[in-house]
Amino acid sequence: MRIGGLEKFTVTDYPGKISCIVFTLGCNFRCPFCHNRQLVEEEANEIPEEEILEFLEEREGQLEGVVLTGGETLIQNGLFEFLEKVKDMNYSVKLDTNGSVPDSLKKVVRKGLVDYVAMDIKAPLSRYEEACGIGVRTDKIEESIDFILGLESYEFRTTAVPGLIDREAIRNIARRIDGAKKYFIQQFKPRNTLDDKYRKIESLPREELEGFREIAENYVQSCELRNV
Repeated sequence: MRIGGLEKFTVTDYPGKISCIVFTLGCNFRCPFCHNRQLVEEEANEIPEEEILEFLEEREGQLEGVVLTGGETLIQNGLFEFLEKVKDMNYSVKLDTNGSVPDSLKKVVRKGLVDYVAMDIKAPLSRYEEACGIGVRTDKIEESIDFILGLESYEFRTTAVPGLIDREAIRNIARRIDGAKKYFIQQFKPRNTLDDKYRKIESLPREELEGFREIAENYVQSCELRNV
């Protein structure tokens, strides 16, 4: 596992769990609005996997969950072995993914290595390459969506990027995940973005995000705003 960061304590990133966050290095997307630039471009200082595992051993009984995020978690070569070690310590695992590697997603879930999946839906499928800054197989994105919809514990989420996400975009996304248990619309934060021009773009007003939420609620069981 290539690890580029550790947040030792969070009560907000894993619903109902006191957790830590492990950040993996590297990503197969180049979303220009991404705020994890150091992870995507692999500029962050690498933390040895053993150091993370030692931390988790020390926190047994204090922390309940481990959030694995990136970058893109499912492109990590040592992912399965790392998760097996984490599960052996009786931690619950939440995995964040962009949905581009459905085969690996299915394997980690079916092996019982992941308890909660959070998938980012970047944009309507027709605008995915624009959103991701690279060629994307949208059939893989759809395969991941369909698999996740059949799980017990999951969420979908979309960052409300100005110029990319509008009312029609939200309608298209929500229609594609029709019936989803949880959908979050996240406020865009113009900081540390992969493309510098996004650092000068203002976030959308809360009123507009509320309008997005009202649209999404016509399709999903629960839609909430995040980071507003």
